[in-house]
Amino acid sequence: MQKKIILLATFVEPKYLEKFLSKLLRRFSIKKKSVFVFETEEGNYLLTYRVFLNVDEKIDIRKEFRKTIQIHKKGLTFFTINALNKLIEKEFNLKPGNIDYKSHEIDWEKFKNKLILLKNGELDILDLKKKIIE
Repeated sequence: MQKKIILLATFVEPKYLEKFLSKLLRRFSIKKKSVFVFETEEGNYLLTYRVFLNVDEKIDIRKEFRKTIQIHKKGLTFFTINALNKLIEKEFNLKPGNIDYKSHEIDWEKFKNKLILLKNGELDILDLKKKIIE
């Protein structure tokens, strides 16, 4: 059966890291080696991982995992689609509305090792530092 892949990111306090990794293994059979851990500026962790679902299967991300968002990746940059659209508006000084977002090229090098998301409707760009977990 064909699968769809969803890239997710979860914010976790360091003291709950092992508990969360155990939950990922139990619920989705995601092994620790398949989870990438990044440290945020605030000292919390951002975990990124892929969930494989059947094409017709759906999950309620917010119900399954608190503080989790669906993200996308370009090189070493993570982003949400809504945040990418807001970034394009900001970078190219565009007014929200009927914009062809695909015709604007982002300089991804400027956003290397960052997470681009919206917080209360505003663009929020977090620095990420990759952590190695044992």
